[in-house]
Amino acid sequence: MTARPGRATVARAVVAVGVVGAALAAGAPVGAAPPARPLPPSATPPPPPAPAVGGVSGADDVPAPLVEVVTFGPGDHPFTRFGHDAIRVLDPRTGADVVYNFGTFDIRAPHMISDFLKGRLRYWLSRGSTGRVLAEYERENRSITIQRLSLDPAERRELARRLADNALPANRDYRYDYFHDNCSTRVRDAIDGVIGGRLHAVGRQPGRLSLRAHALRMAADNVPLYLALLIVLGPSTDQPLDRWGEDFLPEMLQATLRDVRLEGGSGGADRPLVEDEQPIFAARRPPPRAAPPQWALAFLAVGAAFGLALLGLGKAGARWAVARVAFGLVVGSLGTVLGGIGTFLLYAWFITPHTDAHRNQNVLLFAPFALSALVLGPAVAAGSRAAVRGLWILALGAVASTALACLLKLPGLPHQSNASLILALAPFWCGLAFGTRALSRKLEPRS
Repeated sequence: MTARPGRATVARAVVAVGVVGAALAAGAPVGAAPPARPLPPSATPPPPPAPAVGGVSGADDVPAPLVEVVTFGPGDHPFTRFGHDAIRVLDPRTGADVVYNFGTFDIRAPHMISDFLKGRLRYWLSRGSTGRVLAEYERENRSITIQRLSLDPAERRELARRLADNALPANRDYRYDYFHDNCSTRVRDAIDGVIGGRLHAVGRQPGRLSLRAHALRMAADNVPLYLALLIVLGPSTDQPLDRWGEDFLPEMLQATLRDVRLEGGSGGADRPLVEDEQPIFAARRPPPRAAPPQWALAFLAVGAAFGLALLGLGKAGARWAVARVAFGLVVGSLGTVLGGIGTFLLYAWFITPHTDAHRNQNVLLFAPFALSALVLGPAVAAGSRAAVRGLWILALGAVASTALACLLKLPGLPHQSNASLILALAPFWCGLAFGTRALSRKLEPRS
């Protein structure tokens, strides 16, 4: 949910990195702020000026600041796929015009991935010039919408005071959680804290999608990130959500803010929290999907293609040595990848504090014991009968664990949305089993 490298609120991209084994961070001390970069002139019009705001009587008889929520659309980088938001505070007394950003972190910090896996990834609240922030998001072709909040003067002062205090070096840090404590939830909580829980009251309404469904629809245009999320997220992310939970996404918080009403409108009626909403910049990109893509048939086709290829190579390997070598090397490579993913899922479940990755039934599909293919595959390629027998046992075990994953779909058993992965992995493991069996018959000693 960030605008740029070094400022992000989407550590679910780090989960993807953990699955595929890529490294993101290098060389900078923890907490170091990224260097400022020159920006080209912006075509975005200047932010709207603060309206004339009357004071209140007593010691606070001074103009109150203007408070707005700024919502930024998705970008191209995995860190920016989920959008971003922040709070703008414009003080008419001093002319200060700043954006408070809860999504700041150091992408260059050493041990960034390990800190995330240990649940201690450090984010902080930063402040930046509104004009510079808007220009940078526009440069990245990300939509910008500003919602002006109709808080009373005392509420605006209090929110501005809390944000300024929160941004102090002693108070600004927090431990980031990609679903439950991020840039959007912090904006949500800050506003709810000064309006007496009115936002939370609206948030109790039923939500539209689960955490998994929201994550997958936002990541669908980045296939590696989509696959990583589909695999890593556990059954807790399939539970029904209320709107409060959905507000981990900036675009969902933007919608929730529109529905909040406050006391003290004209004629004694309630007034909307959002008194004005203006698009500042329209990105030249398609809007996010309304729902996750339905790719079950594509998963089945890919799995069937790999399964048939393994079956064909196994049968051909019973006749030709070159096919046996190809079979062994392919099995060694694919088995190692799938087993490595399964091992990572076990690690995420039993070692890391990320509960949204716990009790993950995908460990049955990405069988951790398939890591033994790293040794068995090359040995099969070399013509070892013992290795073929070992690979046969591996394949039968993987088929059995996949069947168990299917049985968990029965009513009354713990549910996880992984049908598409079952459609992909079931034909793969069956193809491996039948291909290995065909090869083993050729290599069995004759009496």
